[in-house]
Formats: sequence, C-alpha cells, structure tokens
Amino acid sequence: MTLSAILADFYRRMRYTATPPAAIITRATAFANKVQSDILTTPGLTHLRDEVMPVSLTANVARQGLPPLVGRIHGITDRTNNFKLQQVPLSQLRIEDPSQANTGGFAMRYAVVGNQEVAIQPTTTGTGLWIASSVVETNAVYVEAARLGGFPFYDNTATNLAGTTRVSVKSAPAGTGVQTDYILVDRFYMSTAATGYVSLYDAATAGNELGRIPIGNTFSKYLCIELWPIPTQTNVVYVDFSRVIPDLVNGFDEPLLPDDFHDIMAQGMQVEEYELLDDSRVLMARQKYQKTLADMVNWILDDPDRIASLRPTARQWSRLGSAFPADNQSFGGW
Repeated sequence: MTLSAILADFYRRMRYTATPPAAIITRATAFANKVQSDILTTPGLTHLRDEVMPVSLTANVARQGLPPLVGRIHGITDRTNNFKLQQVPLSQLRIEDPSQANTGGFAMRYAVVGNQEVAIQPTTTGTGLWIASSVVETNAVYVEAARLGGFPFYDNTATNLAGTTRVSVKSAPAGTGVQTDYILVDRFYMSTAATGYVSLYDAATAGNELGRIPIGNTFSKYLCIELWPIPTQTNVVYVDFSRVIPDLVNGFDEPLLPDDFHDIMAQGMQVEEYELLDDSRVLMARQKYQKTLADMVNWILDDPDRIASLRPTARQWSRLGSAFPADNQSFGGW
C-alpha cells in the first residue's frame, strides 16, 4: 500500500471524510511515520532495513563518512582483495599506530567514530570552503566551522547559492569577507529543502567534495569511520548495514514492511489517534494492532529456509594462494 492508500484506510477506520481537514491530514502523515519507525525498530524486525551497498573509500584519508543511508554498520568487505575488515575500538588504532604512519595497500580495520556533518574534513593546515548545487537554485546555505588553531567560528551569515557555480562561504563578520583557514566543519545546513544536490568543497575548482545535502533535505549527515592502514588509492568496499528509516512523504511512498501486512500501518495510526483524542476505544485498537504485529513477527522469523548448520564456526575462503583449495577453511580470517 502506498501512503495515499494507507491514509485513505485510516480515514475510513476513523469514519473521517475522504478529504478531511488539513490538520488531520498532517497529523495522520506524522502518525504513519511514527508507526513505521516503531515497527522497524522492534526486535526481530530490524533486519527489514538491512541493505548492502558499494562505497568508494577516498585515497589518503584516514577518517571518512559513509553515505547518509547508513544508520548502523553490520560489516565491511573488500571483494577485490577478498577480505573482511575488522571493527576495533578507536583507542586500539591510537595505541597501535598513533602517528597513522602505516599507509598503503588496502584498509584492514576500521573504528566507528560517530555522526558528522561532512564525509571528510578539510586539510589540517586550513582551507577555504565553497558551495554549489547540481541545479539552478539560490537557496541560503549555512556553514559553521572551526578555524586554524581550533577556534570556533559560528556565524549566522548565509551564503546564497549561485546554481552550479561555486560560491565562497561567507563566514566573516557581517558577511564582508571570506575565511581561508577552516580545519573542521561542524554544521552544514540550509534554511529550505535543497532542490538539487548541494555540495561543500575545499577548492574553488576541482578539489574535494567534503559533504553533500541530498535533494529534499536541509542538512547532511554521515556515519564516520576511521581506517587502518590508510589506503593510498581509491578502493571500493561493500557495506552491509541497517539503513536510516525513510520518511513517508509522497503519496506513492511505501513503508519498508511486507506487502501482506501493510494494513498494520492504519491500525497503529488508529491507536495513536485514539490516544490523542483520549478515546476509550484505544484499548481494543491496541490489542488488534499488537496481534497483527505478533503475526508479522512470526511470519518473518518462521523462515522455512533457515537450516541450522552443524559446523561449529563459519567456513572461510582461503587466501593462501593457488596451492590450496579455494574452499579450505583458513584460520584467523586469512
């Protein structure tokens, strides 16, 4: 069911008109997104958000962000080198290679750092910042960053886009000048939703794209990791992850739920509406909703193709060369 069909089902259940007042439509849409979020964060159902995606790691950069779709990492594999990266605490990377002197080859370990506004930060020696869009638009963009020496420079002066032409970020007093010594971007956002992809660069031409605000969004956010050793060339890895739950906005959007159980959305929305209205029917509505939720959990987890393996550990592919069978288990992940 699309969002439009879910809303129509909700209106029928609540005995509202087919086109209720705008306040009810807005509230119902918010309830739809809350119900979807509640279901997709329920234990046993979180894997409905699981995806795998190729990601290009930037050369010569230790700390970099994964695409905005990534909410939580399940694993990172390098299919080119037939290797699974090992997740370790950031403190371990600091103890074993504090100067980040181990470079070259491909990354073998990573540490999850957390969310940040850009995929990669400017150079440690400082640089200017420029913004541009993929389409013609003049929306206001705000950048809050730290300057050389770690001094914060948070200014409310907006920089207006000039379409695809890069514009220097104006973060001097009263917007009268341009700083060229930024070392860390703290916030990168817009006052209105982006019409195209809005990118932040560290050079007026060429250079690096530090971050990107997606179409329809007002901010950028990346789950950041730190790599070891630092790869000296661009490399594609595959990330298994739980995606960020997408909002239901357009009428043709569909929830990330099995098609046979889409009616649970309207049931959950009924519960939210009855609670808001302090209606005694909320108890009966909640029982029906929880029954459908339990049925969906059972339907998903009772997978007839799940066969318990008799092997005590997972079989790993050999990386020892042509002298060894390809399916020999290799100890230690090698």
